[in-house]
Amino acid sequence: MPTAVRTLTARELTVGYFERQLLDRAQPLPAVEAARRLAALQAQYSPSPHLALWSRLPGFTTGQLDAALLDGSVVKATLMRGTLHLVPGEDYGHLAAAWRRQWLTDLRGRHRDAGLDEDELTASLREFTTVARSAEELRGHLAEASKERIRPEDLLHFARALAPLVHVAPSGHWRAHGKPRFVLWQGELPPEPEATARLVRRYLAGYGPASRADIAHFSGLRLRQIDLALAELGELVRYRDEAGRELLDLQDAPPVPDPGRELPVRFLPKWDAALLSHADRTRMLPADIHRQVYRAVNGTLLASYLVDGRVAGTWAHEAKRGAAVLTLTPLVPHEQRAELAAEGERLLEFLEPDAATRTVRFSD
Repeated sequence: MPTAVRTLTARELTVGYFERQLLDRAQPLPAVEAARRLAALQAQYSPSPHLALWSRLPGFTTGQLDAALLDGSVVKATLMRGTLHLVPGEDYGHLAAAWRRQWLTDLRGRHRDAGLDEDELTASLREFTTVARSAEELRGHLAEASKERIRPEDLLHFARALAPLVHVAPSGHWRAHGKPRFVLWQGELPPEPEATARLVRRYLAGYGPASRADIAHFSGLRLRQIDLALAELGELVRYRDEAGRELLDLQDAPPVPDPGRELPVRFLPKWDAALLSHADRTRMLPADIHRQVYRAVNGTLLASYLVDGRVAGTWAHEAKRGAAVLTLTPLVPHEQRAELAAEGERLLEFLEPDAATRTVRFSD
């Protein structure tokens, strides 16, 4: 007789997710280990990965992540969904191989009549990127190598798909801006379904229990590729949520947590993966304020704060002439203003350590 599938309540999912996302701040992990636990750190905005780890790791400093980027234990690259991420160096090859398949499929569809010799282009590109190159240099090289058969808007996309390219420091460092440079990653890309299986395992460990649609949303991959990876992982734990959706989890995943636990306030940066990595985001982002936090027109996810594990408002800060101000905008009623103010002062100290004055205020 088959075992009954347990239904997880929304509160159980919220509390469990808070803990898996390291937001309980229970462990002083190295930056690379935290990146591994979280699968990947969103890195479109340079301070975001550092802020994400500050929210999660006791005693975290910007230098810890910068050092990991310098020694290659963490790398910055365009990966899942064509988005910039920081990922552990040990995982980069698997994640790049998993995404490359989908990326090339899409690009080939747009260039099916171009007569491209991908092997020749790849060999040329790999040789060209043994030293760091700018985006403009990559576009120019691939345009010439392809005899201008690749659409101009796709030149950089093709370069990333044909060769595993990672950013060169200081790209990815705390508040580093400017145009990045790219270099060939030194390693062999693993085969499928091994590559996607590593991606799915990392995702479930940090974001599970999750549905197949959630995995597809995070990875940007088609379900056929995901299903082969799931089969590679072997036996999985299965749950259902209160809407009846099947949720998958790893055999060695933490047990379902106590839903009665009260969770501390936390600040999340722009584009924090905790809020972006499920097709259904409601375990942490209430549906009725979704549009106030996520601006779908330009894909902007605002910096936000959590009260008892769920988004309760947004935040922004500015520093002028030695005065740093953190402004909190509540979106739902809550009674944790004193706790938020104390945590906000810690955030301001991290953001503006040289400020003469620091002020936390609520916009209402």
